[in-house]
Amino acid sequence: MRSINFLASSRILMIFFLLGLAICPGLHANTPLDSSIISMFPKDVTELKYADLSGSRQFAWFPQFQAQLVPNDVLGLEQLLEATQGAQPEGVQPEGVPPEGDQPPEQHPYIEQVAWAQVPISGSTHIVAIGVGQFDVGAIKMFLDSHGVSPIPAGSYEIYAAQPDLGMPEGYFSLIDNRTVAVGPLEGLQRILEIRAQKQPNLSGNADLMTLISQVNGQAVFWSVLDAAQARTAVQHLVPEVMKFPQANDVVVKLKQLSISVKGSEEMQFDFKVDSGSPKDAIVLSQLLEASMLAQRHQSAQDNPDLAKVLDGMVIKSSGNELDVRLTVTEDQMRGLADQNTFRLLM
Repeated sequence: MRSINFLASSRILMIFFLLGLAICPGLHANTPLDSSIISMFPKDVTELKYADLSGSRQFAWFPQFQAQLVPNDVLGLEQLLEATQGAQPEGVQPEGVPPEGDQPPEQHPYIEQVAWAQVPISGSTHIVAIGVGQFDVGAIKMFLDSHGVSPIPAGSYEIYAAQPDLGMPEGYFSLIDNRTVAVGPLEGLQRILEIRAQKQPNLSGNADLMTLISQVNGQAVFWSVLDAAQARTAVQHLVPEVMKFPQANDVVVKLKQLSISVKGSEEMQFDFKVDSGSPKDAIVLSQLLEASMLAQRHQSAQDNPDLAKVLDGMVIKSSGNELDVRLTVTEDQMRGLADQNTFRLLM
């Protein structure tokens, strides 16, 4: 019974981690996703997720976060990039890297930021991710060539197939420039590169999603934005307890959009905002959430006191069409959630 109640409570808590949200204390200035990266995604995507990986590596829960949440192709590419470390011929200094005496030790070509979305390809959708970091493209290509890896031409760019022996088991990747890499299925990368070459409409032409992005980008270290269809699906999937109320379906089918952002330092503050379509529906949805939380708080107080403390910090309120749900989670609480394989629910 304890495990069942924990799972139910965790699924409700996942409303704050919807579709790729992760947590990271904001110990540095919030780093916005550059508009040049945003404009590489297609206009017809229905959601976009962003994570600042550079600020989260220092925390105890990062291994779980990385393994459970970040797309597998991104993890594989990062392992391949790490394999290129030390692959330079003796006496050759990688491009853009200071002399040995001027740089900190153990520099690695980590992906600092990553954004990803389900990109429509041939009647279905597939995850395509774009990473930002510090990459020596010339050195990486030299390394790949030395291992007999040949590129696939894609206009003025090149695409490489995954290399299982080098740590990347599946997918394709493109070394776009010394700050940008992309990873995903072949057709997905080909579409991304065509968009970069201005041969297809890009996400900047999607007014609804761009409005949501402008509200969270640069204001939070992690964010996720979803259009109406994705918001409805997410709520139905991740908050099934709410859907048990007879009024729930009528409210959920009217949802317009959803955004989630995270700010914080020693404590992590989640902000969940949904456009419910009308003030009446926002009030009804807030009441349904309050009723679900009340029951879960009572049950968790007996079965899982730590989770009960997390739920006690939840604030639900409505204003006009908007429903705003806020939650504060400490780093210790986050570590406990990560240990319960919580991030896996996001995928």
